Amino acid sequence: MTYMFEYPQYVRLGVNISYKYPQYGLYAYSEGRYTERSRKMWFDGIPVLFLPGNSGSHMQVRSIASVALRKAVTQDYEYHFDYFTIGYNEELSGFYGGVLDTQTEFASACVSKILSLYRKINNPKTVPSSVILIGHSMGGLIAKRLLAYPSTINLTNIAITLAAPLEAPVVNFDKIINQYYMKTNMAWDEAINQHKEIKQRKLLISIGSGPRDILIPAGLTSSSDSHMSALTTSIPGVWVTPNHVSMVWCKQLVMVINRFLFDIIDPKKEQVTEDRSANRSMILNPQTTRNNVTMQADSFWYEDNRRIYQVTRPQIDRTTHLMIRLVSFPQNRFVAVETVNVHDKEWIFGCNAKDVHNSYRYCKEATSLSELSRWTGSAPEFGKRKLATVNLHKLMELEPNWTHVVVKVSPTNKAVVLNVDINDHASRQINVDVPSDFVLGKKIIKEQTENNSLYYELILNDFDAIHQAYLLYVEPSENCPAISYHVSAELHVPWAKNHEYYHYFTHIKKSPMKLRLFKSNPDVITSSELKAKAKVTLLLDPKCTFTISISTSWYHRLAQLSRNYTPVLFPYMVAILLLAIRSTILHVKEHGTCVSMHRALTSDGVKPYYAVVFGRFTTVALLSTPVISYILENASSKNFELQNFTRSMLVLPAYMTALGLLNIIALAVLIVLVFWSQLVHRILFRLVWFGGPDIAERMATGLQRVPMLTSASLVCAVPISCGAASLAGGTVFYAFLLSKMFEEYLEDFFYRLMSKVGSRICNMFKRKKATPKTNPATNITLSTEAATSGNLNENIAAPENDKAKKKNNVLRGPNDETDAGENTQETQALVTQEPEEIKEECDTQAAKDIENLSNIYFHLMLFFMWLVVTIANIPALLTWAHNFQHFFVLKPDTSYYTGIIMSACSAVIWQMDGPRKNLKYYDTVATLLFVMAVLTLALAPFTWFIINYGITFVFTIITIQQLYDFEVPTPGNITEEPVVGDAVENIDNTIPVNEEEVIVPNENSPSDTENDESSSNEEENEETCDIVNESRIYNLFKNLRERITFGENNQ
Repeated sequence: MTYMFEYPQYVRLGVNISYKYPQYGLYAYSEGRYTERSRKMWFDGIPVLFLPGNSGSHMQVRSIASVALRKAVTQDYEYHFDYFTIGYNEELSGFYGGVLDTQTEFASACVSKILSLYRKINNPKTVPSSVILIGHSMGGLIAKRLLAYPSTINLTNIAITLAAPLEAPVVNFDKIINQYYMKTNMAWDEAINQHKEIKQRKLLISIGSGPRDILIPAGLTSSSDSHMSALTTSIPGVWVTPNHVSMVWCKQLVMVINRFLFDIIDPKKEQVTEDRSANRSMILNPQTTRNNVTMQADSFWYEDNRRIYQVTRPQIDRTTHLMIRLVSFPQNRFVAVETVNVHDKEWIFGCNAKDVHNSYRYCKEATSLSELSRWTGSAPEFGKRKLATVNLHKLMELEPNWTHVVVKVSPTNKAVVLNVDINDHASRQINVDVPSDFVLGKKIIKEQTENNSLYYELILNDFDAIHQAYLLYVEPSENCPAISYHVSAELHVPWAKNHEYYHYFTHIKKSPMKLRLFKSNPDVITSSELKAKAKVTLLLDPKCTFTISISTSWYHRLAQLSRNYTPVLFPYMVAILLLAIRSTILHVKEHGTCVSMHRALTSDGVKPYYAVVFGRFTTVALLSTPVISYILENASSKNFELQNFTRSMLVLPAYMTALGLLNIIALAVLIVLVFWSQLVHRILFRLVWFGGPDIAERMATGLQRVPMLTSASLVCAVPISCGAASLAGGTVFYAFLLSKMFEEYLEDFFYRLMSKVGSRICNMFKRKKATPKTNPATNITLSTEAATSGNLNENIAAPENDKAKKKNNVLRGPNDETDAGENTQETQALVTQEPEEIKEECDTQAAKDIENLSNIYFHLMLFFMWLVVTIANIPALLTWAHNFQHFFVLKPDTSYYTGIIMSACSAVIWQMDGPRKNLKYYDTVATLLFVMAVLTLALAPFTWFIINYGITFVFTIITIQQLYDFEVPTPGNITEEPVVGDAVENIDNTIPVNEEEVIVPNENSPSDTENDESSSNEEENEETCDIVNESRIYNLFKNLRERITFGENNQ
């Protein structure tokens, strides 16, 4: 963390294209008394331009700029840096590629503007000819583009990128992002890589973070065009892994960047030097020229013949040289030298000790071997440490005249420690087979290290994939005499240069070292024989012996999977959704009804063995065919981790995870639609609150009844705003329609449930009426009470025995419908129906319920497709909303055609009650859905915009089929339409009101036994019948609700 020394100021500068991009701005950073210089446009330093990234602010430059200013002031440098920064209105450049070209164009104009500020001043110093670029996140990608941009190729030579996805986009959201990467790579190939002189001038340094950066995987921050790529965990003096945003204010990293910038300045010209060889040692390039130096003869020269020893001095008064003899013994093949608090840049040499001074031998001249040394991570309280590893036998072969390797220690007041370990190297290399994923607990690597040993190498076999994670334990033995100890550990990855990771163990910090990779072994991707292997270098404390062990870490493995493969889940969920829709379409074809989303998600067509196999086969076929792979080449093709993922067995757990997430999301959406149906009403209340709640209710009802008007409005909104805004509005309206459908269905279900409960209660407490006894030869009389005038009328037996009349005549009371204007009493009657009619009515109502549910499931299926397209276009929607105050229309609009097509299709879909049955081309649509699902599994992880256009295409096909496809008649499925409740009521109304008793005659004159059986059957029929008509209770609830609603509206 860094702090400003004074309050930062940002002076805005005018750019000639500001009228074209009013949302952008160029600023000059200053603080304190230097602000007036910036306001007067007085700049005489070295220009540096900072480019913020995704949703970044121009004020993020303050840490780097403030430290650079104070470094120049406090250390009396004759030159300083002028920091400039660009405000990109915090646009989402990482999610929406439509802003990348505009940001690049504005940045190129800013470079020209910055250089023009120096030409206007009559400055005796050399006018700068180039601008140094520092880009964070997507700003780093723009900085790389500016190095090869036509208008800035001669004005920019150095670019430093911080956590920038240079190799490939994290998610290839739209085709504009894809085109931007392709154009950047093409510009570098044509304008830089093919011209040797231009390439020598360009210096691209890419710095990535580590596991704490959950936005940009560390493996994507490197580039084949980079002069140097490194992670912060491997940079000396940094050693840490900041998160994505804190990369711009991490104190250790800010200090290293400024130190590098000050070291590349030519003091004579006070501008950036043209000598690139001076830069390489500062950027950790091992190809450093060895320097010959003259050694001091009167210094202290010391030679120790032991192979393992430690030299400790509280301070050094005079220059000391420790001599290590070169011999051909096998046990003297290799030497590891660790120094503590030795700050000499050149501290290890090779020489021929043939000269003698005061009876001891010394080297008059020596050659520096400092390129073989490096800083190692250590705890701050244990001092700064360096390590040099030298193969002594190979050194003797290269320089046969050399006799010694010399370690130089300059005078210092700090305690100095030298640890020397000479060995045969083979005995210190341990091949470690990483534990299996199913093995729990620790696996012992070394029970006890050798006494006084310093150096060990652990070669990790089969540790080559980015999703692997292990824990390394280094614990002191029980017989360790030291109270405190220090062990340094370094993970070295040979196929990923400068991706080292450091860890240290002390008596205080005993946590294990996390072993994880940031880039997979390319030999795994190409399926070639593994040659390079990752290794861990251990620098032990010679005072102790240690036990080394390793274990599997499922927690960190899940973290690695989440960090690197989370973007794959959304394409997989889309593919699963398409397969579920395919199962629904097939169910409509076979049974004429839709199934619920959860039933479709658990169908056989969605099982992983059904889709993953075809998806993997398609991926391998497309990537292995040269012509097809060339046609399908995109920016994510360089993301080798994705290629490795699609070819590995990781697709299976990813598919199952996506399936589980989709089930949860579907359940959540269903709950929202069912229980929060008033959400849209509240939104309408907010929008039209000036007219009161009645206007909102009327608008909601009107839109529900006239969806064509809403569809036309959405189509018209696309050209004047953006397609994503139209899709978002359509999502809200479609959710409103579904919520109303669920609300009506649940209301009907509740009313029917209450009517059944009411009929059962009335049946329990009904008054039993005495039935008059009749002669067995006579007819059976069914009687009831009529309450029309309060008088009890006698039952009249019908003399006729008509079968048709027996079927239609039932006991009826007066009509229950009353006129609101007449003050008449409602007649109440107990109605009985025959069991066959009750069963027929129940079956009809059940079929109606199934059809209503089928319609809901059909629209819910289409709603999920609409929702997926809307989610895919959220970046465009956010960009449009963010720049709304500057531009009403989004340009370029990646969602334009999608919004037009989906809105036009809604005019048809929203008019439909449900799916049409027995259509001819249901099988064709199902096949198309399967093909699109397989293509989504194979290609969507590389290009998300295939989801946008693929779902739109499928939605359009379903719409066209429902509109124009013709039905195929099925003779076996033609059934007579049953009589519903309303028809029964109409039949009831045809019977005269004053008819209070109906006599059902017997066809024959049965015997006494037959009469008894007839009586028992009649009692059973009476028990099975509902004494209270459920349809009337249902109508009672419904009319009551309508009257209450009508009364509320009138208030």
